Amino acid sequence: MDNSWFVLIKQKLVHWATEFFRLLPNLALAVLVFVIFFFIARLIRRLSRRMLLRISEKPTISGLFSTILYLIVLMTGFFISLELMHLEKAVTTLLAGAGVVGLALGFAFQDLTANFISGIFIIFRKPFDAGHVIETNGFTGTVEVIQLRSTIIRTMQGLQVILPNKDIFQKPITNYTLSQRRRIDLTFTVPVKSNTKETIANIQQAVAEVQGLGNASGTEIHFTEISGDNVKVEVWCWVENTMPESFYRARHEIIQKLQAVLAPKPET
Repeated sequence: MDNSWFVLIKQKLVHWATEFFRLLPNLALAVLVFVIFFFIARLIRRLSRRMLLRISEKPTISGLFSTILYLIVLMTGFFISLELMHLEKAVTTLLAGAGVVGLALGFAFQDLTANFISGIFIIFRKPFDAGHVIETNGFTGTVEVIQLRSTIIRTMQGLQVILPNKDIFQKPITNYTLSQRRRIDLTFTVPVKSNTKETIANIQQAVAEVQGLGNASGTEIHFTEISGDNVKVEVWCWVENTMPESFYRARHEIIQKLQAVLAPKPET
């Protein structure tokens, strides 16, 4: 009984040793191919990172895509090495397992994937960049960092807000930095007995005294409606819009100036 076990083990060891030496040339060739692909993958990663950095000017996105290319080339070399060792079944099993795992991860991390893809679109399409003042999802502030998953902005109140890229990509964005001019619309009434030419002159004078506006001649003044003893007036003028504060301050100052020149004079 003991001799039969010994013989069986000996036969197995001899068989394994024979198979090993038989596959040794293929194993050496497979290792050589994998090493070659390893160095090719490193070279491709280095070159692609430089090229993508010139295109996107974003170290994060260039590093991401160069790493993806590196892994693709490396895995290609790995599967070719398995083929050289006649391990076709192992290759098929690995590919099937990778597909199942990828599908499961895709369902499990839908939001993460959506944010990731949205971040790539934002970085390449560049609706805004770091340092731009934007308004989106009810927040207005300066963009500090654009990441693959989220974007960080600093609000006018000094608060740091982290917004998922999916929400930014799917919602309207106002970029104040790229919108260099913005129109201020003011509506008010004046007495129907007022001298219209004098009213227009007073409005133009008031607007001309506000800093940050264009030439007063660019101001549009329209009498739109008569309602009882009053006439409705609309004033349109343009203000520099690199920062939201400039719009609100200019509108505040215009209203003050108009109130000063259009307010009824006290009777003496």
